[in-house]
Amino acid sequence: PGTTTTGLNTHPRRAHTFVTPATMFATIKNKIDQKMPELSAKMKELGDKIVPPGQAGTKEERPDLLPLRALQQVPPMHSDGLPEKRLLVVLQPPEELPEAPAPAGTYSPVVVVGNMVYVSGIGPLAPEATSHVAKIGSTEDKEKGIIGTADGKAAARACALTMMAVLRAQLGSLNHIKRLVNAKGFVNCTLDYTEQPEVMNGFSEMMIEVFGERGKGSRSAVGVGSLPRGWAVEVEAVFELHDQL
Repeated sequence: PGTTTTGLNTHPRRAHTFVTPATMFATIKNKIDQKMPELSAKMKELGDKIVPPGQAGTKEERPDLLPLRALQQVPPMHSDGLPEKRLLVVLQPPEELPEAPAPAGTYSPVVVVGNMVYVSGIGPLAPEATSHVAKIGSTEDKEKGIIGTADGKAAARACALTMMAVLRAQLGSLNHIKRLVNAKGFVNCTLDYTEQPEVMNGFSEMMIEVFGERGKGSRSAVGVGSLPRGWAVEVEAVFELHDQL
């Protein structure tokens, strides 16, 4: 008689071993712990190749870069508080912020690029739009519409007040501003007038009163033959915003 194959697996069954999650994690941890000394040694070796021992954090500054590093330092905030708080102290009646003016042409009053704020030319609209319509001269003659340096300085301060009103309207708060970067002042003056920087001090001093040393930016003061609406002064500026708003 022939041999019959049943097709059944005649190998003995193996017993199944169940591994609990705790046992599995413990096994993995043991293997990691065994490899850690070797990995740490390799990482240290790689680090020493990048920065040799004893040189980490001890790189001396190049002497020729020290003046540049000093200019890169951001001045401290005003010791008496944030700009909005300072504004409440600085503005004493009858001085106040005017309403933010609408653009007088086809342009944006404020443009924000990254953390930089570019402010279009602002006139002296405080306390009113016609308060500082004049030309500044060495010899004051108000009957001819010529005012002196002191009144011109007041017009520049009015430009600062108007600019703050515009910034508040566009940004929501002066506290978003980190510092003044640059201001360009245009002074409507007679041909023989040479005290444009003294006039622009009115703008700069107001900025410092509100922003502290951060309100002292780079600056230009230029004499011109006329300005829009007959303003005595017009100022445009660039500000830096805080990185995290």
